Amino acid sequence: MTRWITRREAAEESRDQAQSFRELASRARTASGATALAAVSRFFDDDARRIDPASERRS
Repeated sequence: MTRWITRREAAEESRDQAQSFRELASRARTASGATALAAVSRFFDDDARRIDPASERRS
């Protein structure tokens, strides 16, 4: 059964994924690996902004 989530929840999940990739990037064994993982984290952050810009975290 499909679980419906709000735009805010979807954006938060995407931001959580971005954070996970940032953490992986910080532990990458190669510079190219760190660069690739950081790029994926930016993709998830951008996606979250498109999904629900009003829910962006304030740090």
